[in-house]
Amino acid sequence: MTTQLAFKEPQKPTVFVMKRVWVALAIPVVILFTSGLEAVTQSFVAWLLAGAFIIFTAIPKYLDKRKNHSTIDYFNEKNDGYYYHEFDKTSLLIDLNKRIIKLKEKNKEQTYPLNDIKTWRYDLKNSGKMIGIGITNGIVAKSQNDSNRLKDAKNSGFFISVKDIQSPEWQVRFFPKKGRFSDDVGFRDTELQMKRWMQVFEQILNKN
Repeated sequence: MTTQLAFKEPQKPTVFVMKRVWVALAIPVVILFTSGLEAVTQSFVAWLLAGAFIIFTAIPKYLDKRKNHSTIDYFNEKNDGYYYHEFDKTSLLIDLNKRIIKLKEKNKEQTYPLNDIKTWRYDLKNSGKMIGIGITNGIVAKSQNDSNRLKDAKNSGFFISVKDIQSPEWQVRFFPKKGRFSDDVGFRDTELQMKRWMQVFEQILNKN
């Protein structure tokens, strides 16, 4: 969001936090110490394919861990009158000093007086999880689950209705700070995040 304020962004993990990456890197080392350099050379292609597969399967979980650390939240910790949330090109900033709210949703951004806020709510989508029996059905189920998870995350969020004919409702997106959006831990974490913001809006606007 375009503002003179700067809110600290959490440090994002690197790919080396993934256990599967270390497993892939450890394979040739184990072969070297157990069977020698020649065995490493002979098994290089097999290790390369196995390592690539292990790392490839770790990528979705790694991307989720990156997203776990992508949310910026600030709740007036310094008693300076600011409340801020940012995730995935959406954000909201409440400035109690100026009695305004700044909203951003991808390529649009607008500032409103707090009095222009009509309603606020949150919505969490959950399409459930498919289970496939066998390799083929398992792959199909995983693909469908990934698609549903992305769709649920996209359609969920904190929705703010304002007195604006052109942009009557804004969606601010959220993501779990732990777990995945499709599991119980991640779903509950996301819900608690948005409930905190429900409290912020209720306390601030009830005083307005």
